[in-house]
Amino acid sequence: MKHTLTLFATLLLTPLAALHAADLPLSTAGKTEFRIVKPANPSPVDDYAVTKLSEYLRQITGAEFPVLDADKATGDSPCLYVGISAAVSEKLGAEPLKELTDQEHVSRSKGGDIFLYGKGVHGNLHAVMEFLETELGWRWYSVFEKPVIPATPTVTLKPFERKRGFSFRSREVGLIGDANFFYQNGINMGSEKWGSRSEASFVPYLRNDKFVHSSFAYIPPTPDTVYSKTFPWMERLDYFATNPEFFSMHANGKRTTGLQLCFSNPALRQELTRNILKHIAIAPGNDIITVDAADNPDAFCSCPDCKALEKKYQCPGGPIYDYLIELCGLMQKQHPGKFVKTLAYRRSQTQKPPTLPAGGKLPENLIISFAPIEDCFFADWNHPDAAVQETYRDLQAWGRVSSHLWAWLYPNPWGSGEVLPVGNLRRNINQMRLMHKAGVEGVFTDHRGAHDRSGLSELQGFLIRKLMQDVNCDTDALIREFTDHQYGPAAELARLYLEELEQGREAMRELPHGVTFTPGPRFEDHIFPYLTEANIHRWQRRFDDMEARVTASPEPLINVRLLRRELDFASLWKWFKLRQSDPDYFQDATVFANRIKAASPRPFAPGALADFMAMIEGGGVEKPLPAEFNGIDRSRIQTFVPTNSGRQSSPLTVKDAEAAWGYATTIHVPDMPFQVGFYQWESRQPSKGKEGARIRLEQKDITPGKYRLYKLGPITLTPDSWIWFSAKSWATNQQLGERLYEPGASNQWEAWVSLKIDGPTYGGTAKEDLVLCDRIIVVKKP
Repeated sequence: MKHTLTLFATLLLTPLAALHAADLPLSTAGKTEFRIVKPANPSPVDDYAVTKLSEYLRQITGAEFPVLDADKATGDSPCLYVGISAAVSEKLGAEPLKELTDQEHVSRSKGGDIFLYGKGVHGNLHAVMEFLETELGWRWYSVFEKPVIPATPTVTLKPFERKRGFSFRSREVGLIGDANFFYQNGINMGSEKWGSRSEASFVPYLRNDKFVHSSFAYIPPTPDTVYSKTFPWMERLDYFATNPEFFSMHANGKRTTGLQLCFSNPALRQELTRNILKHIAIAPGNDIITVDAADNPDAFCSCPDCKALEKKYQCPGGPIYDYLIELCGLMQKQHPGKFVKTLAYRRSQTQKPPTLPAGGKLPENLIISFAPIEDCFFADWNHPDAAVQETYRDLQAWGRVSSHLWAWLYPNPWGSGEVLPVGNLRRNINQMRLMHKAGVEGVFTDHRGAHDRSGLSELQGFLIRKLMQDVNCDTDALIREFTDHQYGPAAELARLYLEELEQGREAMRELPHGVTFTPGPRFEDHIFPYLTEANIHRWQRRFDDMEARVTASPEPLINVRLLRRELDFASLWKWFKLRQSDPDYFQDATVFANRIKAASPRPFAPGALADFMAMIEGGGVEKPLPAEFNGIDRSRIQTFVPTNSGRQSSPLTVKDAEAAWGYATTIHVPDMPFQVGFYQWESRQPSKGKEGARIRLEQKDITPGKYRLYKLGPITLTPDSWIWFSAKSWATNQQLGERLYEPGASNQWEAWVSLKIDGPTYGGTAKEDLVLCDRIIVVKKP
């Protein structure tokens, strides 16, 4: 199937001249004279559209609308025509589709009949859904709910004629639940799930069998990686064993599987292209070949030839761009109509576009998918932050050199931002409008929280789908419509809460250092400055009012409690200060914890909930400092409990009566000898920095099962510096630079760590190794 992509114009919803003034009696008291007529030679998408039209009309009116093949629609009864047939061409003119561009669709009445048709794979389906939504009030707000189908036995329509398109040609989301929800709401791409798997009845706009991070799927380094399982037809799964030169050279001069492919290597290019062409031969229905970087940070390759290509294109992604230009030329000749897609991702890799000869553009069959993962999730591209503005300039630059520019949208944060209230509605609205302005024609949403109904994800999804359709739509009206549906009598108060969250986020003119699409596991005031005790207290009282208003309405009550869930997490985070300000209201933390559990359709952030409860059960009072600190001015001393962001089945935080605060953090993947160190980050992408003080604890240094204080030594803080635990992981750490660094000061401190170490590796009696840190103590030098 040959496809041609052109930048799609803004959505059109234009009433055309109505030629016949007579009303259309679609149904009367649950009866109808209308028949539904299929298009000539209906496709699977057309059959789906006809079926859904028939089903929804029956549910709305109570009437049965007979479905006829195009050549069986005889007689004088009025018809509801789906798609193009001989009868439609006779009634509307020889070529009704001639004036339409791809994906534009029309719903109109004429002479007592109704015509629903459109151009492209889903054109007729789009026309059907537009008709149901505009004329009959059909809505489907959330994948977790059923469609809103107003029962209307008698339906009389005024004459109408509308043409509509989409602001974004490719509309793709992470699919959850019922795929019919997305299909009927205008989504036309389903990652790897539509077109090649069991969900093949949902036909994508363009089929894409490998969605992202594909290079190691075509050249698997070892058989035991996840990439080796992507294509069952791959003949070889161990390229690193036989061809280490196919893989990136580390800065130390050694080849490694931990970076990327060495795209400057001619033999690598030949083998990669061979496997890509084999994929096309095996799966001829696949429209997009994804060739992009593995999801590994740092520079692509340090070999001289790759560095020369970086210089040639004046950007870090030079090696892969050079190969893509070569591959696209071959594809254009051998497989016209197929596309190559690559990811513009990370400033140190491919976010920066290549510099081409004056006026030059990348190949017509190359799709650039721009993924701004390093931007702070609190800011849209209107924010004055230098890094955020740099990202938008990069997007605009891609728009000048690429023929087809798509983009990723990250509606919600990861890490601690997943469980705390974040006002991210206007940010998403602004991002999509600025994407469109920069020439983006396709959007994919990497929607964190959607599975858990968290982070305003259902309202965000509703707005995103409407903006995909019309980027200039009235989002304020849409927010009112959605919240009225979702929260009923509590909608006005819900909107007030959402507006105050938005204002709190927008007031952050200085963005927190190191926060990208995630703040990591950190719950810190400077990251969430709007979550003050006063705001949390006021909002909790407001939610009490909201729940009282919807007590008799089961669905709105569920939705109000879901909206409250992140606020309850914020209350547990600030528990001791809140209890001090209002001990009667914040009396029992289990009330808030149980409310979180009851509201969740599945366990929601159980690790974070367990951590907070362990801290609260610990009592919130710090034990006195050890005797070593007697006589030191307390104002010079700061104490911290580190965080563990590692993936492990055991708790990240445990209650411990012997710990300084009544709880302690577990160390992720503890080593032996056990190591603790200080590190000054110079760059996160690529990873670069300076080692500082380090201690190595042998068995003789350990008292198993007891807390001991260990001196790490002198440290010099930089804006991004931390203390890490275990040389095997570093996932347990404490960021100090963001908390204590002072510009212009000496930033000289001394550091100690308090550890309890137990288990067989360390000579202890515990069955399993466990290392706990209950306190880091740092003392500022005079």
